[in-house]
Amino acid sequence: MKKIISLILAMIAISLPMLADDSNNNVDHKLFPIFLEANLTASTPYKGSLPFSSVLDLNYKIKRFSLHALIDGTYFLPKENMTKNYNKTFNLGGGIGFELFPEKENERNVFEVRASVTRSLGSSEYRNTAYKIGLQWLVRPYKRCLTPSIGVGYCLRSFSAKELSTYNGLYVTLGIRF
Repeated sequence: MKKIISLILAMIAISLPMLADDSNNNVDHKLFPIFLEANLTASTPYKGSLPFSSVLDLNYKIKRFSLHALIDGTYFLPKENMTKNYNKTFNLGGGIGFELFPEKENERNVFEVRASVTRSLGSSEYRNTAYKIGLQWLVRPYKRCLTPSIGVGYCLRSFSAKELSTYNGLYVTLGIRF
């Protein structure tokens, strides 16, 4: 867990100097409204395991709305910290987002509500359909650069296996957007 926290703090530390450069006030994301996000997500424990995922999110911005294509690799880490093939899934899906604040285009901090649905591919004991809703804090760049992405939300996972009950839990996500 210490390694994960160290990695997240390092990602944020790397992106902070890029935020300090306000020399160019021209917002070029209007010309190319496609962004790529890489996120690490940790969820509340579920039946003795900790859901942990890495997500690639390709999103397209249309004014205050955004469309998302998601690739989500989730591991369900047991208490013994032993990872095997049966406790990981690979999900594909999509989602939508809406910028709540700010309403002005020249503001740097953006708060966006996102909802998504992903479905597992292949066969796994943990095969599931995941429904997520959350609030994401983003920094609107003045020019193309890496910016931080932080979010919190709620996740519902409906498992295909009858012996696994539906998962309801909170999650936190930290990442980088380009």
